[in-house]
Amino acid sequence: MRIAPVTRDQFATWRRLRGALYTGLDARFHDEEMGWLFQSKEAASFLAWSKNGDAIGLLELSLRNFVDGCIGSPVGYINGIYVEPSCRGQGLGPQLIAYATDWFRARGCKDMATDAEIENAAAQDFYRQLGFSERWHVVGFTKSLTRS
Repeated sequence: MRIAPVTRDQFATWRRLRGALYTGLDARFHDEEMGWLFQSKEAASFLAWSKNGDAIGLLELSLRNFVDGCIGSPVGYINGIYVEPSCRGQGLGPQLIAYATDWFRARGCKDMATDAEIENAAAQDFYRQLGFSERWHVVGFTKSLTRS
């Protein structure tokens, strides 16, 4: 597997993988968030490629000033990780986490964090197996501050 930063000409591939990971989000949201992530100095997005050139995974990372349960900053945050179902069970997920770990360390992070949806037991087990410690369960809320 080869892991490389997303390039502008790979947005359609990136979007396809994001759609599989982040279900229930509309196309406009994906487009806006991808544009922000691509231009951000505090975030990076990567695609994982098979030996035959197929996109088989994605990794979205960010640097955060504050993350509950971590002291100091920056804190490396795994916003999203995805491996195509046909490629799972081959150690690609742990390889993506190792890549993220190296990327965070190179940017001065002493901690890294992530989250998983409450009902996603498979993701929770994946993170536990890789040494992450569960901190708490929360329900997230947002409210737009822009007027329509």
